[in-house]
Amino acid sequence: RKQDYEKTYELFNQAAKLIGKSTTTGYNFDNLSRLFLSDLVEICLILNKRDEALHYINELAVASSGARKFSSKVISKLEVARVFELKARYFMLQKDYKKAREYLNRADWYNPTKVAVSDVKFKLIKTRGLLEWYENHPEKATAAFESLVREYRDHIAHNFAAMTEYEKEQFYFSLKEDFDLFNAYVLDQQGDSAVSLREEMFNNVLNTKALLLNETNRQKNRILEQGDAAVIAQLHEWEDSKARLAAQYYEKSDLTKVDALEKRIDALEKELSKASGLFGKKEAALTWQQIKGKLGPKEAAMEVVRVRLARKGSLNLTDSVVYAALLLTSQMQAPQLFVLGNGNQLEKHFLLYYRNAILSRSDDRLSYDQFWLPIKRQLNGVQRLYLSRDGVYNQINLNTLQNTATDQFVIDEMDLVYLTNTSDLLNERSEKITEDAVLVGRPTYDFEGTGKNNTDNRFGYGTRNLIGEELQSFKEQEFEDLPATETEVSLIEPILKKRNLKVKIYMGDEALEENVKAIRHPAILHIATHGFFVEDTASIVSPMIRSGIILAGVKNSQQNQGGDDGILTAYEAT
Repeated sequence: RKQDYEKTYELFNQAAKLIGKSTTTGYNFDNLSRLFLSDLVEICLILNKRDEALHYINELAVASSGARKFSSKVISKLEVARVFELKARYFMLQKDYKKAREYLNRADWYNPTKVAVSDVKFKLIKTRGLLEWYENHPEKATAAFESLVREYRDHIAHNFAAMTEYEKEQFYFSLKEDFDLFNAYVLDQQGDSAVSLREEMFNNVLNTKALLLNETNRQKNRILEQGDAAVIAQLHEWEDSKARLAAQYYEKSDLTKVDALEKRIDALEKELSKASGLFGKKEAALTWQQIKGKLGPKEAAMEVVRVRLARKGSLNLTDSVVYAALLLTSQMQAPQLFVLGNGNQLEKHFLLYYRNAILSRSDDRLSYDQFWLPIKRQLNGVQRLYLSRDGVYNQINLNTLQNTATDQFVIDEMDLVYLTNTSDLLNERSEKITEDAVLVGRPTYDFEGTGKNNTDNRFGYGTRNLIGEELQSFKEQEFEDLPATETEVSLIEPILKKRNLKVKIYMGDEALEENVKAIRHPAILHIATHGFFVEDTASIVSPMIRSGIILAGVKNSQQNQGGDDGILTAYEAT
């Protein structure tokens, strides 16, 4: 997943030696070998180790052949199709496109039509698209790539709700990689077919960006609307179990608790999927036309998409990055696409300059022209822009960039509204937003606690200890006091009161995790504290556990017998 394929290859070879030495009886080594060899072929194809790839493909063919190796003829045919698809890609690497087409056709013939969805089917369609692209058959390539993304979207509509969160994550990784390839293909196309491809690209973003979070929220809202007390109780058990799991990840010892909780959460997710009514129900895919219908005469919606470029003849995306901007107004007949071609410079050079200008408190003379001006030039007559960001654009605050020609900031020039996904424009607000503002600032990181035992502990778990060296050293560090955040809050308060908002402030000892968790639907929530992302070299712990914000009492959390310890993780926040 980290794309360190050389290290992956090294570890697979170590595994191969261990498998070779194993003599345990009663274990299905054929199945293990098939899984292992299939992955090993993929790694060799990525690393362009062609001879080894062919060797392992042939080994896989042997492991997949023979009577009674599979429980059904359908599964047997699926495995044959898998082998032939890998051979097709091998010959594509050799640029022997005639042989590649021959094996791909064989794979298609063996691919069982009774199986609606499989990883083999997705690979067959993708490989077909690549082959037609490389052989300069744009109409056939476009048909294949459009078929690929529609198959994914159809699978999401039919089956996504029924998956557990773990299954959803695994599926999303595959989808993301294939959609990245589709985007690279779109940018390579010109002429009439490019218009329909841009429409598909916009639709893909609408239906897949923030997919994991949106699906969970959709399911939860459906359950609450139905009002079934027993199902709502299951929902609360699921939420409490997830909170306990978040805590258990921070304990260094009892892995059996983690395992038991994960299994219980999986079971609850299956039950809730069926109870919500979303299970087995096809949801209509979102379209760019729906977004267009929500835009006023001087408004625009834009999806910024980070795209890794492809190179014809290669099976993998390159390290060259561009940013594609999909723009839509109420007057447009189709989304417009324009490209910021200096993606690598934006991510490496200009992002560093932007951060250094902030740290050194010096005038930023470059960021406006690099990050904003190419976008602004496309926005003639637009007064409000609904912007959904990606990549480096998530790491900068566009509103604060200064036009050196006029000395105005972006916030002075335009009403810029950030959205997670432009599909947010379609959401009707079901919760009443209060006229309250909550300001949190300058937490006392090392205060001694309130003295209460936090008896209202829904989750029933105690102190969290961080696992692993990276997390443990993180907890033990000194969190620098932030006096300027107190000034920040004190300056904001009178401004909001003049707008007739009720203002609640949590400062110092009161800037507690439990107080932040208790906030409900304020008009404005402003939190000024340290944020964190902890690197995990072993990739054991979810990045949602390893990122979050720091609140009061974090240095002395062992004195708090409840679940709150001054670390509000992204996992808990969801």
